[in-house]
Amino acid sequence: MSDYVYHPQFSFLARCWWQLSDDILRPDQWDASIAKLAPMWLHSGGAGFHNDHWYRYLRAEPEGAGPLRLEPWSYTAPSHVYGELFWFGAYISGTDRTGATLRYEMRPYDRNWKPLNRIVHSAPGLLSGHAGYAGVKEQAEAAAGRQRLTDPQHLWSLSGINHKDIKRGARLCNVVLVNAAGQQARRLANQGAWLINTLSGQPGLMALEVLDYGHEARDVAWGSGLQREGSSYAFKAEHSFIASLCWRPDETPAGPTGSTGGPQGLVAARFDDGWEWNPRARLSVEQTDALGARWRGDETRPACERFWFAAYLNNGVYAYEIWPLDERGRRLNFTLRKQKGWTMSLAQRWQSVRAKADFLWHLDGLDPAALQVGATVANVKLRHSSGLVVKLADIGERRLGTEALGEVGSLTVQVVETSAKF
Repeated sequence: MSDYVYHPQFSFLARCWWQLSDDILRPDQWDASIAKLAPMWLHSGGAGFHNDHWYRYLRAEPEGAGPLRLEPWSYTAPSHVYGELFWFGAYISGTDRTGATLRYEMRPYDRNWKPLNRIVHSAPGLLSGHAGYAGVKEQAEAAAGRQRLTDPQHLWSLSGINHKDIKRGARLCNVVLVNAAGQQARRLANQGAWLINTLSGQPGLMALEVLDYGHEARDVAWGSGLQREGSSYAFKAEHSFIASLCWRPDETPAGPTGSTGGPQGLVAARFDDGWEWNPRARLSVEQTDALGARWRGDETRPACERFWFAAYLNNGVYAYEIWPLDERGRRLNFTLRKQKGWTMSLAQRWQSVRAKADFLWHLDGLDPAALQVGATVANVKLRHSSGLVVKLADIGERRLGTEALGEVGSLTVQVVETSAKF
């Protein structure tokens, strides 16, 4: 028997498509090739009779119509759910040191990134005696992210892709989905439905839209536990966003109109502080509006140039947690924090509790409802929930902070992605 070890840093969430032709699809042809794609999805928990009896089975339809369209009448019972996205939890054989045996536990999520706590299996006779059909069990499965699996029979492999190409926002084409027995996924028509089967049907290829890379295993959607904890904050995915930041010093009163003094440039999170097992990062201003050297010393000390602003609403006022992203779009487990008696830094986030005062920031001069991808918003002040405004605290180190002394300035926010979830 073989043990497989969980690797969250290689796990990802994706929207999956079945390629309807044998033609090779290129990512730059995606928007013009919708007619050649069918969304992959499943549903469960509905009424006894809906549009068919294929509950809990993985299917690939309709053809050429884009993502699945759901109407209020698509839900036939309070328990009826649709899995339109899939989490690929990465596992590597415990005896493999090269990553060549990367396998995935495949779990359905709904369109709001809420896990359905099911696993997509492919085993003869697993579902109502129908051999080879891929689908989920009726009962809930064990929690996602189990650290070690012994001789698992439900893992899938994805061949035809370079794993280094997997990153947030990537479109991966011509992927072969293979079950643990080495059988390739096929598309099979049966009683008016197009289903995924590993024994019968037409072999084909799959395409993936990677929504999040390094997606952590969880039982609920991000921020959904706040109400249960009695928090006054509500997470707002629709107003969360990803952006890069540039620091601009304020105009110099004594100088000509429009003149500024002091450093300016891209804001980066450099993990230069702390120690090996508890690193910390400062926000620093680069020499230009582009990132300099990404690594310092070794690859455990990266610099991040993009940030996720997780939006929370309380009494009509927005506040944000600020999380750094690596070059492949993975959210690092660090959050910008200002704790009384401590210097502002991106500290490792040990707890899963969200929307705590030390971690919340305001963006004065920015309206989250008006943001669009590619937009640039100037003259934004970054203010901690305690009321302290961020300044250029140390000119020599080009470090931003909330100290009383420092050079005043503002941020120019360049929006990369809106309605951003993790």
